[in-house]
Amino acid sequence: MDLFWLLLLVYAAYVGGSSGADPVDQFLSSLGLDPDNVSPEAKSQGGTELVCAALASVGNYSATTTTQANGTVYIQQADAHWSATAYKQPLCIFSPVDIDELRTAILLSNFSGSQFAIRSGGHSPLPNWANINGGLLLSMTHISDLSYNETSETQRSGMGNTWGDIYNYLVPYGRVVDGGRLGEVGLGLATGGGLSHMSNANGWVSQNVVSYEIMLSNGTHLTASHDENSDLYYAAKAGSNNFGVVTHITQRTFQMGKVWGGIMQFPGNYSTQFMEAMFEYQTDGQLDTKSAVLPYIGINNDTIITTFVYFDEVQRPEAFKPFYDIPTTVDQTMVWDNFYELSKVAVDFAVPRWTWGATTLGLDKDTYAGLIAVFSEFVPRIQNITGGTLAPMIQPISKTMVENSRVLGDDPMNVDPDPQIWVSIDIGWSLAADDATVDGILRDCLAAVEDYTRSRGVYKPFLFLNDAHASQNPLQSYGQDSFDRLKVASLAYDPTQMFQTLVPGGFKLS
Repeated sequence: MDLFWLLLLVYAAYVGGSSGADPVDQFLSSLGLDPDNVSPEAKSQGGTELVCAALASVGNYSATTTTQANGTVYIQQADAHWSATAYKQPLCIFSPVDIDELRTAILLSNFSGSQFAIRSGGHSPLPNWANINGGLLLSMTHISDLSYNETSETQRSGMGNTWGDIYNYLVPYGRVVDGGRLGEVGLGLATGGGLSHMSNANGWVSQNVVSYEIMLSNGTHLTASHDENSDLYYAAKAGSNNFGVVTHITQRTFQMGKVWGGIMQFPGNYSTQFMEAMFEYQTDGQLDTKSAVLPYIGINNDTIITTFVYFDEVQRPEAFKPFYDIPTTVDQTMVWDNFYELSKVAVDFAVPRWTWGATTLGLDKDTYAGLIAVFSEFVPRIQNITGGTLAPMIQPISKTMVENSRVLGDDPMNVDPDPQIWVSIDIGWSLAADDATVDGILRDCLAAVEDYTRSRGVYKPFLFLNDAHASQNPLQSYGQDSFDRLKVASLAYDPTQMFQTLVPGGFKLS
């Protein structure tokens, strides 16, 4: 007996199935839907077929439910991701316009046993993380309200926004939130810890979230904060989609003026010197908490693309002095009126397909420089791939980031309070036919880097969830105490474990 019919029998017994009323019809009626508007075929099939038919049957729902019959509109919505690796073919795409519509979709999915994916901005390139084949794609695009509270100096944002939407909205107030480093990134980042250009001064993105509003599997919409449902608040900060659907976040805001920064490009044959400069920056320059740097080192493309940010109107800040000794091929740095303008400066990813994996190592100049040789071992394999691009993203983590995060409350990521770098090994390519080959290269590269950092005595087991590969276990890397607290919260707020079984994407606790 499949899950749908088992749930149907349970529901029939609960509502009094002996009365002769059809339990599917009774359930649809309980949601305010007219059972006569749902075809007998969909009712008998159950699962996602029932969910999609019910959502498309009446009123406002028909305007926000898209299927393959909608042609180009369906393709645009299904493929609304920055990486083609996330393109899938859901049976239907539902975009609720309010909390009640979201509740209906969640209750229908739970009742029918329909698998679904949740998408805010589509941050991850990993297949099935924010899309699904044959199931329901729950798109938060219309949950996009924005509200700034001048008294509390907090910003409430619907999860259908991007960080750029929030930055732009706050410009007239002279405020900014601790958020994504590119404006086009979605707010799902705030459920995986979140790293920001402002983290050096303010801590992780999630530690600056005052509250999460979450739709649970039973249709309850609640607020999780330090004072209300605090166990869920702790878990939501870095536990991804394991507890419910986050509809809104409320964040602290900070005063924002002019900002210096932009992209510099360096020749690839200076990669070793660049990593030595990264060590010098972390040793001295990163002590200036107004500074942030984010490089992509093109191992086989002979270029280093680096974004520099300094939260003040200062040309060529002293914090970045170690990098100024390296020749540049492009320098687009300037003073911007606000961070929103700088956040629109995007890196050209050039090829359509991307994947990544995470690893962490402690501060050590020789190890930093030696990483380039380890990455370079994979150049021959990458060059055999059409459009193959190996571009590790080097993220310098300061002691200040960790300390400023902990001051704001319990940090589920439990990061060591030592200078370190979070490496995201990013690989891009052109053809779907090479997906499996690229996956093998990534796994081997991760293993080689970790063998190297272990041999140097600087390996750290922490994995940054927002950059982790599907084969990795970032939730477990937080440590046993944190992982246990996440599991307890999952059982408390999702007792049927709907988000473990019906949402296949994301890193799971089970």
